[in-house]
Amino acid sequence: MESDDFDLSRMTVEDLFRAKDERRKRLAKLPFEEKIMIVKKLQAVSRSLQPLRAANKAKRASESAEIKIKTR
Repeated sequence: MESDDFDLSRMTVEDLFRAKDERRKRLAKLPFEEKIMIVKKLQAVSRSLQPLRAANKAKRASESAEIKIKTR
């Protein structure tokens, strides 16, 4: 599926797999240096999200969950 006819309402599973395969092949053809730059950018994004993830984890840990088990 070409980018100019991107319409989620008409997209099929085959279209999704074809697009995934095309993207994988395109990324595989990139020069090694460019792949390293992509990894560094992803690491920077991950670092910037770390405080949010930690806060979310702390919030979930502080919430009490009551689990009722029906025995009969």
